Amino acid sequence: MKIIDLKKVNSILLVMVIFLSYQIPVWADTDHTTVKIPVQQIFSSEAEDISGRCSYVMTTNQDDAPMPEESRNMKYSWKMENNSAVEIVMKVKTAGLYQYKIYQTSEKKDNYQYDQNSYVVIVEAFYDQENQLKVVTVVKNYKGEKVESIIFENCYIGKDKEEDSSQSSNAPNVPKPHRSSKSGRVKTGDDSSIIGYFILLVISAVCMGILIDEKQRRKKEESQNKK
Repeated sequence: MKIIDLKKVNSILLVMVIFLSYQIPVWADTDHTTVKIPVQQIFSSEAEDISGRCSYVMTTNQDDAPMPEESRNMKYSWKMENNSAVEIVMKVKTAGLYQYKIYQTSEKKDNYQYDQNSYVVIVEAFYDQENQLKVVTVVKNYKGEKVESIIFENCYIGKDKEEDSSQSSNAPNVPKPHRSSKSGRVKTGDDSSIIGYFILLVISAVCMGILIDEKQRRKKEESQNKK
């Protein structure tokens, strides 16, 4: 009789353990969920050997907001070079609504143009019906419009200036030729006018000679008629 009672007690305890196992959530696999925020940088330059290394930061004003590792004072900083992409990874352990801002902090340099846009990342963490921690991430641009990705476009525009300076420094120091006449005098007028004056002078001399000859011939005839 006692054996039967013990079997009943063991059966009841087993049922209770099974029942409780369904009621208590298992936190071993759901103590956190991982959020990955992709960020892309596009850097364009026609010049060679130009560094496209730029700086970025993600900040939040919520003290309880989860942040990536190596963050300091609710601020996470990183660098990207040329055309590249990174993923901001952080672990969310509690339900809540968290908001972040991502923007560029590159130091301004001559001939560089930096993307001044900023993005807002909203992370909503919640428990579903199975008591699993889930996360929904929304990204908005500076206009408040939802976007699918975070992209910063930077460029270097100093190619022409760099080429001009390099060409001028490499060019030999040769004096520019001066336009001048063969006699070494500076050209101040048109040669055609000088030629015209010379022709006029010759014609005038010829005409003067003809008039003198004609006058002498007439005087000679008059003297002969008087005789």
